[in-house]
This record gives sequence, structure tokens and C-alpha cells, in this order.
Amino acid sequence: MKFFTSLLFVSLLAAEGASAQTNTNAPVLPGPDGLIHLQAKPEMVDLIPTLAVATLRRAVEFYSGKLGFELIMQSGNYVAVGRDGVQIGFVADKNSAKGYKPSLYIQMVRIDDFYKQVNAAGTKLNTELKTSSTNMREFSLTDPDGYTLIFGEYMGPK
Repeated sequence: MKFFTSLLFVSLLAAEGASAQTNTNAPVLPGPDGLIHLQAKPEMVDLIPTLAVATLRRAVEFYSGKLGFELIMQSGNYVAVGRDGVQIGFVADKNSAKGYKPSLYIQMVRIDDFYKQVNAAGTKLNTELKTSSTNMREFSLTDPDGYTLIFGEYMGPK
């Protein structure tokens, strides 16, 4: 029993050292050998959409000039803009006007202030800022390449 307890203690110490690489929600259960084995699970940490646009310059000008994004990367036929931890990539495609255009839902905080900034920049809106029945405060617009951007902030329980 003393050996098992020492082995368990060593396993726990090793697991404690590896905690930065493990999912804290991972189950801590004894394995078939009676020892605790922590399993690190893959985690998705970000989603960066890449949108096909007619011209990279027009996309960057719109997202930086109207929405306050900054150019953060440029490599050949690809550029990326970012703001407040949100990143959007663009690739030039002369056929981008054809086909399905997905929408992007961007969750945020202090949406009222952002709405004022977007209006002050003279951006044409699809919908005005309003609170929905699900208590999301939202507005939307369409960028120059036809992508709908919906900005929303959860206002808490009603």
C-alpha cells in the first residue's frame, strides 16, 4: 500500500506540473492500472474566417476606416485585419461576387459605443441597434463585398 500511495503522489505531482498543457475540465479517474492519468484534450482557441473579396485594398480600407480594425498581416494574395482579439482574413478573388455569402456574427461588449463609432464613420446599416427577444443587443451592416456583419452583445437575463 505504501508503494501505491507513493506512486499516486508522484503521479499527482507530475500531473500538477503538466497542468498548463491539460484541460482543467478533463476527468481525473483511475486507469486500469489503478493510477490517475490526466488526458489533455485538444482545444479550439480561435476562429479566423477568410473571406474572398474583389480587392484587398477596398476590404482593408472598409474594415479599418469604418470599423476600426488594423492591418496585422499581409502575405502575397492574403491580408488579415484585427481588432480587440477578433481577426478576419481576406484573399483576393475576382469571382468573389458570385455564389453564397456567409454572415459573420461578432459578439462584443459596449456595443452602444461601437454603434456610435460606426454611425459617425458614415457606414450604411442594414438594421439599427435594438435589443431582440433573446436579450441580444444587435445591429448589422454589409461590407463592400456583400458579407453581412452582425454585431451583438448579450444584455443578461431579462
